[in-house]
Amino acid sequence: MRPRQTSQGSDDDGTLPVFISPTELKYYTDDISSHKQVVTIYNPYSYTLKYKVLCTAPRKYHVIESEGLIKSHCRIDVVIRHKEPLDESTLDKFQIQLFDNGSSAIRGHKQVISHVLPRKPKVTVQEAPMQQLPPPEHQVTESNTDRGQHRMDPLVLLVAAVCGMALLLPTWQVDSSTLPPYLHLTIHQKLVVAYVLGLVTMVILHF
Repeated sequence: MRPRQTSQGSDDDGTLPVFISPTELKYYTDDISSHKQVVTIYNPYSYTLKYKVLCTAPRKYHVIESEGLIKSHCRIDVVIRHKEPLDESTLDKFQIQLFDNGSSAIRGHKQVISHVLPRKPKVTVQEAPMQQLPPPEHQVTESNTDRGQHRMDPLVLLVAAVCGMALLLPTWQVDSSTLPPYLHLTIHQKLVVAYVLGLVTMVILHF
């Protein structure tokens, strides 16, 4: 048997919290677009729920899908249209009821207030005056800093020159030369020098 849950932070009287949005509808007589409102019913639970929409003045409204099922972790949008003519300054109430699927016992319910108002309030947006942007001094400073960071390091050029000269030295027990023996490099030493020269060359090309 599914455990019954208690209502926390909700104003419904049932044992199951009901999550809907919005909880207040406003219909304006001078705004036709407001004559259709949408109420979203959420089911955050791990089982399917059945819902039903009731109203204190059912002749004034047309509710599309006034009852149905909401799958687990899903929601449904209920469209509520106010029929014309609209009576000014009236207040009606809707009630959203939730049931276990296949049961007639109400698990929870919440009210939605419906207001009919004479006119929609006009919202005026005050635009700020145009102002001149500050000069890009920080961009010039950053540009100068970047140029200073891209200066060639003399040590890189020195290492490249030394590696190039080392590769020109005779190979030990391969080349005959009049140079002293300590100036003869082995094949492995020249491979290391060539590898270092390749890395230095990549650094130079990056600059």
